[in-house]
Amino acid sequence: MVQFFDNISDDHAEWIRKQRIFFVGTAPLDGRGTVNNSPKGYDCLRVLNSNQVCYLEMSGSGIETQSHLEENGRITIMLTAFEGGPRIMRLMGTGRVIRVDTPEFNTLMETYYEGSELARASGKRAIILADVRKVSTSCGYGVPYFDYKGARNTLIDTWSKRDEDKVKEYWKTINKFSLDGLPGMRHELLGPEFVGRNRGAGEEIVLPGEESWGALLRGWVKTGPAPANAAYLVAGAVIGGAISHLYSRRR
Repeated sequence: MVQFFDNISDDHAEWIRKQRIFFVGTAPLDGRGTVNNSPKGYDCLRVLNSNQVCYLEMSGSGIETQSHLEENGRITIMLTAFEGGPRIMRLMGTGRVIRVDTPEFNTLMETYYEGSELARASGKRAIILADVRKVSTSCGYGVPYFDYKGARNTLIDTWSKRDEDKVKEYWKTINKFSLDGLPGMRHELLGPEFVGRNRGAGEEIVLPGEESWGALLRGWVKTGPAPANAAYLVAGAVIGGAISHLYSRRR
């Protein structure tokens, strides 16, 4: 039977730490957009407190999670038991991207990942931090048993063969935009065209349509002609022209 909680209990946190895999679900606001679900392995998920978790994100071919979080913040992290008693747990809330090599990223690394295998690994891209507003647990009776054989080290081995410049080039060519054209990797190390400030701690999420026109124009300059930005500017021009026309006729 499903149960809902307002926070992560000590029992929840202990169970989370024992799991070997979890799944991250995000989506764009556009109903025609691509829903993303990413499986995560390694020892990368951390419970920070009763309403916060984070995980260390390695570089990969997709940038969907970062793009979706920057647009709307919605995130669900799901874990399920493959051994022992059955359980499915979902951590629902809002998330944000903490870029690699920023002060907040370095503090989290020192506090929660010191001595871990991933702390020494190349190819780290960000820490995804989620503010959890709702926890759900359900039976998981239909989830099969699986035996854990060990971590797959291919990703770590792959990045260990690339220096920093090659990692940056990968971000530039592979992680520039999401599948739906939302801005992807935002880091000044990549060059001026990639600069974009990620949302900070406690900063309100401003959804598309709620921004000022000045903010939209600044976003256009920063990110280039992504489809979403182009749509807003075209719509604004059409609406503005219509209002101006009606006003002139009334005069």
